[in-house]
Parts: sequence; C-alpha cells; structure tokens
Amino acid sequence: MKERDSSDVGIISHRSSARHMTLEEWRLLDLGPVDPLDSQIIYDVVAQAITEKKADNTLIICWPAKPLVCLGYFQEADKDLDLAFCRSNKIIVTRRVIGGGGVYLDDGQMFYQVIGRIDSPTTPRSIDAYYQKFLEAPVQAYRNLGIDAEYKPVNDIQVGGKKISGNGAGDVGDARILTGNMIFVFNFDMMVKVLKVPDEKFRDKVAKSLKERLTTILLEKGSLPDRNRVKEDLLRLYETTLDIDLNRGSLSAWEKKRMAKLRSKYVSDEWLHWHGDRVLHDARTVKISATSTVGTANHKAPGGLIRVTVEETEDTIRDIVVSGDFFLVPSDSIAAIEHALLGAKTTGDDIIDRLRKTYADIRIDSPGVTPEDFETAIRLALGPK
Repeated sequence: MKERDSSDVGIISHRSSARHMTLEEWRLLDLGPVDPLDSQIIYDVVAQAITEKKADNTLIICWPAKPLVCLGYFQEADKDLDLAFCRSNKIIVTRRVIGGGGVYLDDGQMFYQVIGRIDSPTTPRSIDAYYQKFLEAPVQAYRNLGIDAEYKPVNDIQVGGKKISGNGAGDVGDARILTGNMIFVFNFDMMVKVLKVPDEKFRDKVAKSLKERLTTILLEKGSLPDRNRVKEDLLRLYETTLDIDLNRGSLSAWEKKRMAKLRSKYVSDEWLHWHGDRVLHDARTVKISATSTVGTANHKAPGGLIRVTVEETEDTIRDIVVSGDFFLVPSDSIAAIEHALLGAKTTGDDIIDRLRKTYADIRIDSPGVTPEDFETAIRLALGPK
C-alpha cells in the first residue's frame, strides 16, 4: 500500500523481506464520507465491474455522510422497517444486494467493503471459511485499540459477548462481497425507531436488548481514537491477512457511469418492495376454503430469522414466499428454493427432500441456516396436522 508511515504503533506489517511476493495486487478506494445511497451502490457496481473484467479486486473504505436505513436483500420492507417514521424524518431507505437485517447507518461507523473474484486465490469457497479469513483484519484492528475482540460465527465480531461489528457477504456475478463496519459510536435510539415493532412496549424491550447485545469503541474505551489511524491500521492488516498489496486508486469512468445509472433503481419503490409484492397473506393461519389454507410463521435459525408464508391446497404447497435476515449464496437461490417447493406434498418427506436436492444442485451456502431450518419454518406456517 502506498503512502505508508511505519512509525504507527501497533500496526502489523507482513513485509519481512524485500523479496516477498504477495498473492495479488488489489485496488484501494479510500473514499471517506460519501452520499448515503452511494455507500450501497458502489460495491454492487465494483462487483459488476470485476465480473466484466473492467476492474481489479477492490477494498473500499467509506461511511455515509448522512443517515441511511438499509434493508437486507431477503427482507420485506413493510414488515421489517417503520417506513412512516423514516419518511417523516427524511431518512433515506434502500435495499442492499446481500442478505442480513435492516440497519441504521451513519458517520459513527467506518465501513470496509471487500470485493474480489470468487476464483481469486485469496477467496475460500466456503462462506464460513471466507468470514473467518476476511474478518481477521478487523478483529486485530480492534485488538490493536486495546479491545479484546474475537470472531464469532456466523459473521460477527464480539467483545465480552457483545457485537462490535456487523458483517455480511454475498456474490454478485463473478465477485464475492464482504461488507462490515468498525463502530466508533452508535445511535441506539434511532436504530430502534426505524424498526417495525408491534407496539411501543415491545419497542422498549428491543431498545433494552439492543443495548445489552451491542457495544462500540467509545463504550469500550471511554474515548474515541483517531479515525485515520484506525483506518490505516485496518488497511495494513488486510494486506497482511490476505497477503495482498493495496494500491490507491479511483473509480473508473465505466464505474461512475454505472453508478449513476443504478441510482434510480436504488431509490425506486420497485427495488425497496420487490419481495413484499409477493406476500400471500399477513395472518398466522387462515382457512380460505374447505381444502386450502394460508399460513405465516417465523423460525429463528442460528444464521438468522426465516419468515415463511405458505398456501396449501389438498396437502400440497400451491404457493410460497420465503424472506428473512439470513444470508444465502448465490443470492438468487431463494427463488430456486421457492420454485422447488411448489407442488411439494406437505405429508411425508417431500419438503425436506426437495430442499436438500436444491441445496445440492445449485451448491447453496447459507451459514447458520440449513434445509432443515427452512422445513421447520414451513411446518410452523402449515400448522398442526
């Protein structure tokens, strides 16, 4: 990485010898504060550029200049976010191209966005192995601040049992994306307000739970370190842990043009609500005829919440919608899962057999979520037999 200052304390360097050859050279986009929407569009575009061989593997450092609420790829906006609150407070809301839950983002967080070819020698095929390798740098960056952080599967960095970094990964084209944050300060009150909850009493419970489960650099240290120093440490640690050289660069004309084109998509209702348009019903279990019912249920798997709505006719799945804050690779495999389940018999082992076959056929990787978890959610939605 260019412009190094070897006087920084606590920074690890892997350059033990001038003869050492790294695995790859990566582009560094050190962007700092950016337009809120651009903070989500940019890694999508870089992944597209890498797929079309118009860009090298890239590491981005940025944060939104103004607050943003970002929905996970598989979530339903109307069920997971308080959209009325966001609109009344002029908070931009969008959906990202990878999974996970809805989050409130602002300049109290510094984001690292790592985008590399799936077939890169730096990239393990397994998502579990990928998380463990690609989160080693931020874990060590926290430790260099005197914070006893550790990687916690599936995709968290924790200290004392509390999350201090949220991370997610997904594939776009031929590229794999990791997004994560180093949390300097966090607006707990706003995070709770942007979430959809049944009532204010429940919102108070969410607020209490959030403060028990999430911490920040400020809360752990009592003061804030220099952000630039933390950033430089993180970059050098990524060079070390991935065995790469980072070369400062900028967005190409192609990428800038694609970002401008994608902006209309990211602000559109179609993009925000594409999953919600497919919802069958919003009730637990509703009988719609003598032989048909529609049911909805949630199942909390280790890797995230699964929400399923199923229409059943004569012991057969007639229609199904699956959503939630889990992660799936490839991202479009949720459609394959839904399609495979159409026509499945709700008696016997047909559901789990179809789920397992779909996982095997398209090589689905879903850390912390199994075919059995999807079956559990479906059985809950179907109700007792």
